[in-house]
Amino acid sequence: MDSNQQHDGEERLVGGDLLVGADAIRAFLIHLGMPEDTDVYYLKRTGHWPIGNTGGEGGKLIASKRRLAHYTDEITRGPPLGRTKKTARTTVTRPKRRAKTRVNQPELPIE
Repeated sequence: MDSNQQHDGEERLVGGDLLVGADAIRAFLIHLGMPEDTDVYYLKRTGHWPIGNTGGEGGKLIASKRRLAHYTDEITRGPPLGRTKKTARTTVTRPKRRAKTRVNQPELPIE
């Protein structure tokens, strides 16, 4: 185990990794460089951020400091060189099929 891993373990024991409540999550995100008017509930609703809910009546928002830091680092760096996001897949579009039409047949005279 290197010294960084040992330091991370000690930091978890001293400060804890779990953030409970929107105010604690917002304060940590501001510490990471997010704007002061960050709406944690909006981030939760988007479904992309690693923010959970304790559930039940009056549930609180919860998040991991480690996962939030990793996610903010990931979105600020962007995708690795030579790769695109999974959602930006290129699809091959085929031309639309034309409706079948009747061949104009000469009408027979009515007798």
